[in-house]
Amino acid sequence: MKKISFLSIFILLISNEIAAQGPAKFVGPFALREVVADVETSPVISNEDAADDICIYENIDNPEKSLIIATDKKYGLVIYNLDGEILYDYPFGRVNNVDIINNFNFGGESFPLICGSNRSTNTIELYKLNVNDLSLELILKENNKSSLEDVYGITFYNSNNGEYIFVSDKETGEVEQWIVKKNNDSISIEKIRTLKFKTLIEGLVADEYYGKIYIAEENKGLWQVNAEPNLNENRKLVFEVNKTFKKDFEGLALYQSDMENGVIVISVQGSNGYALLDRKTQTLIRFIKVVDGNGIDGTSDTDGLEVSTISTNRFKKGFLVVQDGFNDNGFQNFKIIDWDKVD
Repeated sequence: MKKISFLSIFILLISNEIAAQGPAKFVGPFALREVVADVETSPVISNEDAADDICIYENIDNPEKSLIIATDKKYGLVIYNLDGEILYDYPFGRVNNVDIINNFNFGGESFPLICGSNRSTNTIELYKLNVNDLSLELILKENNKSSLEDVYGITFYNSNNGEYIFVSDKETGEVEQWIVKKNNDSISIEKIRTLKFKTLIEGLVADEYYGKIYIAEENKGLWQVNAEPNLNENRKLVFEVNKTFKKDFEGLALYQSDMENGVIVISVQGSNGYALLDRKTQTLIRFIKVVDGNGIDGTSDTDGLEVSTISTNRFKKGFLVVQDGFNDNGFQNFKIIDWDKVD
């Protein structure tokens, strides 16, 4: 078999970037793609550092009515439509991060279930999204207090063995795994294990097909761990912080192009951009930045992000949503980018 050198692969990547985007730009030795946002949302309610994380309700029956559920970590949750307009807001407290199961089955019905890390009460909260009126209902109010010092990042992991929640600590670098338990007429959660890391962790995302949880240790890099609690951790550092991709590694998201393939997206806050890794190999595909254009400012100091594969009239292959740490008017917001620009 003919061997292909690293230099050949690098030249091929650069050639593809030049063909797609014109003159190539670089971050260190890596090709950079600059994109402009298609939509910017209304700002969150609180000033200064308030906007943070996002989850997306994919409305399969009516994709144009899909929703962005975002955290205002000084206030609660904010629901946006795909035009970036605020539809509802809920003063739940200092909810830092969120995730969603679009179809959660309980009590003879299926509904979107959202989890949130509430730093006001140091609890893991569960909210039911009532799709008829878009209201959020807090459905987990007891026995949900974490033993972590300060709950921070959060994500679901939905497997054949049940629904799980991973939640991280802002102070200690610990990550707890909880199982969601369906009782006769209520839902509860129970902690089943703790993963320990050396420094701060926020970004978490699960790859359910491969049974992995990805954990962003902000000053170290991206870890891959077996998500099933009955398996050995098999912990692996797959992408490290370095001189080009600077700390902090913040938000994480997974774009699933099909069951096996896709892209892991990392918010590289220190480099004001987003690293895209191949889902199978965890190797770098490209690095992108969101720059000024279309009358919308670019992003910097990004924290949370999320992706969707749902096809809408405007976003045929889905979209990327990112938090903007320094918005023009001082109140932070989110930018929506057509995935076709990113891919």
